[in-house]
Amino acid sequence: MRITKLVVALAAATSLGLLAGCGGGGSTSTAATPEGTQKAEAAQKVVDAAKAVPGTNDLGPAIDVSSLRGKTIYSIPIDSKAEFYQAGEEAMKGVAAKAGVNFVTFPSDGTQTSYQQGIAQAINAGAGAILLNGPLPATLGPQIDAATKAGIPVVPLHLSDKGSPVSAGLKYEAFAPFNEAARLMALTAVAAQKGSPVHALIIQSSETGPAKGMVDTMQKALTDEAPAGSGSEVINVAVPQWSQQIQSQVQSALLKDPNINAVLPMYDSMALYAAPGIKQAAGGRDVPIYTFNGTPSILKMVQDGQVAMNAAENPDWVAYVNIDVAFRAMLGADPVPAESGPLRVIDSSNVAETGTPPQSGKGFGDTYGAAFLKLWGLA
Repeated sequence: MRITKLVVALAAATSLGLLAGCGGGGSTSTAATPEGTQKAEAAQKVVDAAKAVPGTNDLGPAIDVSSLRGKTIYSIPIDSKAEFYQAGEEAMKGVAAKAGVNFVTFPSDGTQTSYQQGIAQAINAGAGAILLNGPLPATLGPQIDAATKAGIPVVPLHLSDKGSPVSAGLKYEAFAPFNEAARLMALTAVAAQKGSPVHALIIQSSETGPAKGMVDTMQKALTDEAPAGSGSEVINVAVPQWSQQIQSQVQSALLKDPNINAVLPMYDSMALYAAPGIKQAAGGRDVPIYTFNGTPSILKMVQDGQVAMNAAENPDWVAYVNIDVAFRAMLGADPVPAESGPLRVIDSSNVAETGTPPQSGKGFGDTYGAAFLKLWGLA
């Protein structure tokens, strides 16, 4: 689950709440209007464009990584035993090896103490770069200062939206398209309603880094790019409570407001619990799920008709981005502004391209790896 790198550092936060959205959740307006139809058609054009396989023409300036051979990158994940992190760390290790660069994953256990120990070990080992694969830089100020003093760049990964500035005190960071995904989720719901208002139920985890930006983006899209009368309600479920609370909160919201016609979980693993809540409360209604991440098990739910759309990332492509940022940091090269992996909208029209069953990384073409190797002077 990709979002865990963003959130587990704060996963002790378990507050729940039902938050007021930006108007319209209880509206009874359902009729399509000419203006609404125009907005739905405009939304569909944006969504259709995002279904294309991403290109590799804008990866940044070329760099020569030959001088990095034999150096070592240390990565500190949120929890080195978590399956998602194991997969991501292994992917980055494989990418680094293509340049002859060693890659060490510190055996972190989700505690601040282990993150601090990991940075200390990396400094003592003379690492070429330290990657924070989930741990928040704001909580590791003294350790980052020590690494910087030792001449070792520290690079946060996949924590902030690509429209955000680099983390305070740092020069390099690998970003993610969180807000772009949020807009695509909302616009897919707009297009599906064919000109009628969207009454969305947004599911967020407010303790996670991208949450506010994603919710704000969805609500702005429903205000500016959706038919009049559209709006949202927001339920907030902390990460540790997903399996216990999402289903019941979704069920309660749908029973309370029978006009809800779209559910937008900000992270796709939430859909595992939202889907049964919809079935229990709205079995006779069409209440599609639109979400973000590209987790294979959720793409399988797209194939099975349980999820309507996933604004998907490619974990393998993200690994190349992460290592590219690390290489540039080690070389002292200028960072690529807002460097991030791409998105691709996956729905019933193209989900077969992700495999049967879906596989991590499939559905994004097969040229991006070679493109990065060429960028680095390795091909």
